[in-house]
Amino acid sequence: MTQKWILITGGSRGIGQALVTRLLRDWNVVFTGRSAAAIEQTLAMVQEMADDRWVEGYACDGKDEKQVEDLSRALLDRLGAPHAIIHNAGIARDALHIHQDAEVWREVLDNNLVSVINWNRMLLPSMLVQREGAIVLMSSVSALKGNSGQTAYAASKAAMVGLTRSLALEVGRFGIRVNCLAPGLINSDMTQAIPEAKLKALRQAIPLRRLGEPEEVARMASFLIGEESQYLTGQTLVLDGGLSA
Repeated sequence: MTQKWILITGGSRGIGQALVTRLLRDWNVVFTGRSAAAIEQTLAMVQEMADDRWVEGYACDGKDEKQVEDLSRALLDRLGAPHAIIHNAGIARDALHIHQDAEVWREVLDNNLVSVINWNRMLLPSMLVQREGAIVLMSSVSALKGNSGQTAYAASKAAMVGLTRSLALEVGRFGIRVNCLAPGLINSDMTQAIPEAKLKALRQAIPLRRLGEPEEVARMASFLIGEESQYLTGQTLVLDGGLSA
């Protein structure tokens, strides 16, 4: 039984829940979320699938430095360094740029970027000592292709691409790989709430003429932290059905 474990932030719903489900096949998983009810629901769904591996879920707000410090210290003391961190938690807060004030931007940047910094500051040093591991930042096709109403979100996701490239240069000599995953339109609660006529037009703009599935994102994340991508670092893998082609 492997003792290696990975951390998935924002793992209690949507793509995060798919990440937990998929990666539990190969790794012990710790995931975070904001809703205790959603965490319990995810745990109930995946625990029977765990087989000889274990899964734990915790309520933790990544932008809250104290919460991240407390949980990180407890995990490190009990489990040691993680094999991988998948930074999936984030928010959008879509609105036209002229309607977004500085407070909205701070909220988006704190949730999407500062949370990454908080977790890395606490967990990365132990990974450097371990001299192996992987970090995956969940960016978005919006980082590469403009999308009306998403200036704050796109800026935060584009920053992840730059962070990935620079961090990969810093930690590569310690055996740590850092990559970005940029999904396009993925079938989720958010897309299911879009009116059918608008959703049809969105699908028509995708060369493959369909939305991606959360499981497809999870498979790519599994590749990025696994044995088959050992020579891959500092890169952004775009999974968007050709939308940004």
